[in-house]
Amino acid sequence: MKAEYNTKLDKNLELFIKLRIEGKSFDEIAKALNVAKGTLIDWNKKADVKNTIDEGKAFAINEVVKTFQFSQRERLKTLLELSKKINTELLSRDLVDVPGDKLLQMSIANEGRILKIIETQRQIGENSMIIDLDNGDGFFNFKLDE
Repeated sequence: MKAEYNTKLDKNLELFIKLRIEGKSFDEIAKALNVAKGTLIDWNKKADVKNTIDEGKAFAINEVVKTFQFSQRERLKTLLELSKKINTELLSRDLVDVPGDKLLQMSIANEGRILKIIETQRQIGENSMIIDLDNGDGFFNFKLDE
């Protein structure tokens, strides 16, 4: 009988840790596990439980940051490719015959987006973004590093 109790206790403790990492309150967890709030508070005071919860939260935050940085890098690469195409097209056009003002507006807007992403990367401490779109002219081959 005691072995069953320990198994249930272990499962509840494991669920408690998981739910705390997810940011659930003691009241929410007490209701979900059908355990007294005081018991949960006692569990939370144990050093190994508290450390596990803290490590789990740090890991979850780290995963979000990595995903954000990857998304920003891919977005910047796409915007740089678009900017390169816009500028190539703008340079190849005779502005007398075509509405170059539209391409110029697009280029300016795109450049603003690029600068915004670069500034965001600097603010979060990402200093090693390398984007290489070089097609032989050296255009858009840079490293975010100052």
